[in-house]
This record gives sequence, structure tokens and C-alpha cells, in this order.
Amino acid sequence: MTSPLRIFHLDDGKELRGGQRQMLYLVKELNKLGHDNTVVCRAGSPLHNAARRKNFKTLTLPYLTEWDPVSAVLLRRALKALPPGGQPPLLHTHTGHTAAVSWLASAGLDCVRVAHRRVDFIPGSFTARFKYAKAHGVIAISDAVRDILLKAGVPEEKVAVVNSTIDLDDTPWSPGEFPAYRSAARQALAAELGIPAAAFWAGSLIALVPHKDPENLVRAAAEVLKSFPEAYFLVAGEGPLADKTAHLARMLKIQDHFRLIGYRSDPYKVLAALDLFVLASCEEGMGSVLVEAMNAGLPLVATTAGGITDVIEDGANGLTVPPRDHEALANAALRVMKDASLRERLAAEAHRRREDFSSPRMAALTLKCYETAIENFKRHRHPLE
Repeated sequence: MTSPLRIFHLDDGKELRGGQRQMLYLVKELNKLGHDNTVVCRAGSPLHNAARRKNFKTLTLPYLTEWDPVSAVLLRRALKALPPGGQPPLLHTHTGHTAAVSWLASAGLDCVRVAHRRVDFIPGSFTARFKYAKAHGVIAISDAVRDILLKAGVPEEKVAVVNSTIDLDDTPWSPGEFPAYRSAARQALAAELGIPAAAFWAGSLIALVPHKDPENLVRAAAEVLKSFPEAYFLVAGEGPLADKTAHLARMLKIQDHFRLIGYRSDPYKVLAALDLFVLASCEEGMGSVLVEAMNAGLPLVATTAGGITDVIEDGANGLTVPPRDHEALANAALRVMKDASLRERLAAEAHRRREDFSSPRMAALTLKCYETAIENFKRHRHPLE
């Protein structure tokens, strides 16, 4: 990129989950490269607070509805107040709802719109047309998400795949210090939960929502515990299925060994303490938490939902099974739990492959998407064409 870009990153999330962390990683790397980035978020949200702690520029919008005219007007004012010259401002939307606000705010203005698609849900025809097909560029976080966008009618030349990533600078241990960090994290968690530190701990960090399929994980854990009764399953996260998940664990009489430990602001303290990471999703854009688990040197067991196979090569850095098959998930977990040599081999390869998902690499690929989007904008000058 020959000149600095002015980029507005739009995210209406009320929590600080994977997508929001991905956006913060991107802003950090683009700031390093000299681009002018503004995080456009809800006032007082966890994302807003995190961006301010990092001294990122912010702009707050109410995000009242998906097609919120108030947010569109406020964003439009900010765009019109920019000094003239340089490349046209770029609106990078990181959620589906903000793609709608971006579309409204940029009507009639010289703005480049890039829409990020992080989920493997099939968009409706209206959404596919106005949020994605009419954007100047679209970023899919996995090949599976890209295929869904193409089937929905988004032009192939507009879509690029940029996998989710981790910020290796955020790793809370220095080279050679991981064993001490793991030991401290494990002892602390064992004391907090009242479980033996010497036991085998499998776990997951997920939002307790339908597409993460926590009930599949509970059923798989129940199967595992039949032949490995001394193991524990720890699930960090919160969401609308929390009560239902806990109830199923009680119904299957595994509540003492299947623990919901709530939202954790320090995910690496949980990941470092685990022996195995399990992801039971029935739908998944990519599963960026898998990359964090790889950074913690964990073997992986997951379903093949959505873009998970962009991260896990079956038999190399983890094992994969079909979605919604708790018996297959349990058998894969047991295979890893009972075979120390397999566990060590998968963990070592997972740790090695974390470099393939570094934030500088993600930023470089995103800049290429921006370049393509700017060229598309110049060919179709009116932003709504």
C-alpha cells in the first residue's frame, strides 16, 4: 500500500469474544504499519474498554437496530468530517449488523466497504445481496465460509479467505517459561474448583449457544467418563444454554466431573491448565479458540463443522469427527487421553502450526483484500453499485 489508509472498523458486539479479539489484533498490526484505524463500537462495551486500554482511536455508536439510521447518520458525519486527499476512507465491518449500518452511512459518499464474514450460517438473499454482494470486498475466515458466500451469490472476485489468528505478543509466558506458567495455572484452578491437580483435564472455551453445541459435549463427556471416570471436563464460557447444559450434566449424573466454570477474562490460564482441548460445534466459522489452544501446546479434538478443518488436519495436529455425533467425539477424546505418545505428537504439531495463524500474516493478507476492494471501488465509483 503506497499511502496510509483511513480505516473504520465496525463491531456492534456487547461482549468481548473471538471476533472482537480478532479485530483488535488486526488494528494493532495495521497501526504498526502506519495506517489510521478507528474502532467503531458501543460506548462502554467490553470492546470499547479494551480498545481504550490499548490506546486505539474509538468512535461510539448506539447500534440500536440492524439498519439503525441513527448510527448511520453519526458515522456519516464522521466520514464527511475527514480531511480531503489520500485514499478514500475504508469501512471494514466485522459483524453482519454493522454491514447494514455501513451500507446506509456510505450512501452517495466515496467510501470503500469491506465486509467480514465470520460465521458459516447461510445468509438470506437480502443480506447476501446488500451486505456482501454490493460490498467492494468480502473477507471470509475460512474456505467453508467462502463457499457459503459464493453459493449465496456473492461474486467470486470479491471474496478472499483470511483465517483468524492469534497475537503471539499476548502470550503470557516467555520462551522456556511455559511449564512454570502451566503448573501455577493448574494449581490455582484446582484449588478454586476443588478438583485434583493430578487428574486428566479435558476442556473447552466456548459461548454456551446453540451452534457451539454444548449438549453434544456433555453427552460425549458422559461416554468418556464411563471408561475414564477419573477425568474432568472444564467448560469456560457463558450464554443462554448455560442452565440447559448444567441440567443435562445432572441428568447424566456427571455434574461432579463436568464443570461449567463461567466466563474467563484470562483464557490462557484455563488453556494452559488443560491436557486436551475439545470443540463440539455443529456450526463454526473457523474456531479461533483452536489457534489459542495450539499456542498453549494442546492436542485438539473437534468436529468438522464449518471452517474447523482450516485449522485441524486430522491425525496431524488433532483429531476430527462429524458434527452432532457424541459417540465419535467421545471415542476420539478417549483415543488421545489413553495414548500418551499420540497426545504428545499432536500437541507438538499443534504448537508448531500456530505460526501459520500469526497476526502479522493476517494483517498482510487483509491489506491485500483492501487493495482489491479499492480497485473495485475505482471501477464502480458509486458506492452502492
